[in-house]
Amino acid sequence: MGPQLGSFVVGAWRQPSSAGVEPVRNPTTDETIASFGAPDFDAGEALAWARRVGCASIEALGWARRGQLLAELAGVLTRARDELLQLSILCGGNTRDDAKFDIDGAIGVLKTYAALARERPDGPWLPGAGGSEPLFPRSVLHGRQLLVPRRGVAVQIQAFNFPVWGMVGKLAVAFLAGMPVVSKPAAPGSPLAVRVAELLTASGGLPDGAFQLWLGSGAPLLDHLEPLDVVAFTGSAETGRLVRGHPRVVATGARVNVEADSINAAIVGLDLDPSHTSFARAVRDCAFEITQKAGQKCTATRRIFVPRPLIPPFREALVGALEPIAGQTGDPSLAEVRMGPLASAQQRSRVRAGIEGLARWARPVFGDPQRQGFLGVGPGVGAFLEPVVFEAEDRAAALSEAAFHRDEVFGPVATLIPYDDPSVLGAWVGFGGGSLVATLYSSDDGFLSRVARDVAPWVGRLVLVDAVSDLATGPSSGAVFPGLPHGGPGRAGDGSELGGPYGCLLYCQRVGLQGTEHGVQRFSEATVGSAVRQR
Repeated sequence: MGPQLGSFVVGAWRQPSSAGVEPVRNPTTDETIASFGAPDFDAGEALAWARRVGCASIEALGWARRGQLLAELAGVLTRARDELLQLSILCGGNTRDDAKFDIDGAIGVLKTYAALARERPDGPWLPGAGGSEPLFPRSVLHGRQLLVPRRGVAVQIQAFNFPVWGMVGKLAVAFLAGMPVVSKPAAPGSPLAVRVAELLTASGGLPDGAFQLWLGSGAPLLDHLEPLDVVAFTGSAETGRLVRGHPRVVATGARVNVEADSINAAIVGLDLDPSHTSFARAVRDCAFEITQKAGQKCTATRRIFVPRPLIPPFREALVGALEPIAGQTGDPSLAEVRMGPLASAQQRSRVRAGIEGLARWARPVFGDPQRQGFLGVGPGVGAFLEPVVFEAEDRAAALSEAAFHRDEVFGPVATLIPYDDPSVLGAWVGFGGGSLVATLYSSDDGFLSRVARDVAPWVGRLVLVDAVSDLATGPSSGAVFPGLPHGGPGRAGDGSELGGPYGCLLYCQRVGLQGTEHGVQRFSEATVGSAVRQR
């Protein structure tokens, strides 16, 4: 069965109870590498300890010291990077590059929020927008908005695809804002999450009560929420709705942030042709977004809108880019492998079901979802799936109920969608119900401006790629930057994480301060600080 993974609760590592223990399998070999289950401990006591001990210990540190500790934790993970990369390959089915994306992303968030702390006043509270202002013309009464850490616990429920970045990124923001965390990882990838938790807790960089790791179901945690608690959930829209509607959430008014399904879009402009550098950039980016982490990213491109005359050359170029990746899909521990398996056999079954749904609305142009043979493994072994691309039928492109607009197939799968008139693009992107990101490829300012205005209300992040952008490196849409918001409207959850200092808003209470100008200013200096420190 492999080792039993423990939870870190109320300052100690605790083994799972005998009930409900499940295996964690290597998605490459199907071998059991660990067992995963909830601790034999009362969830209510764990949350109460975080509120009682964690809130006080974090607040006592102040903004500056919390930032220093985040920088130290970044160093802890950096020193353990090679070990974590190997564990990510083992339990997550990641290639080394995909493993870097997860682990280096986590380190990057820690460093970003550590730097953010150096740019802010060193008081226990945070300044809101603006300073002291008269409440009405010639009034002796003044007001100012301040941000106060919520004296509750942040329950952070993670998705399976980024066990390090998801956990550490959420932790960094909440800790800097002043809230203790109880983190609940998903079963796939949990050995990696546990190892990171071991490193963080052994480092001495987290004060008492600041961090707990809870394995197993998150339901017991939700059952004990209080009014000042925060739930930060990443996962499916269906599960997100259950979290929002949980009786305890409804009864207490605990704050909930959801990052859920997202049918992201890439839009190729009318001005592009196969000789245009942005055309090649769009093909390269789409192939990358389809296959990085085997398409198991919330920001992965699912719909590719292409002008009808460009569909044949774009299809040919995209297939040409995907063919070598499909041929080098297999055991991610092999140097020549470019894409590994999905996270689990269950996940592959879900993706195959989604592919069947897409096939009713679009024709397949690349990939065999039933393929068995992959590099370095025997036939039928592992949760492998090669890249799959569809092309929408004309009748379906403008229908909101088409599966490629409605269903997020969370794997290496995307659909080409032809368009004739760019005025439809805002509505068609909107058929997805709200997305995390959309990417526009064009050097025509008029096209970019017009389409961006139509698309922007439906997304949390809009990426503009023109001829100058072609000089940039890395993916356009899939990278999540700590300085920009990670979230989107509608089915994407209507929440927001990260976004530099705005990320802290989730874990703070906005308080309006009212008094005389002198009183407001004096209190502000005492609680926020009178100056911003320099780097």
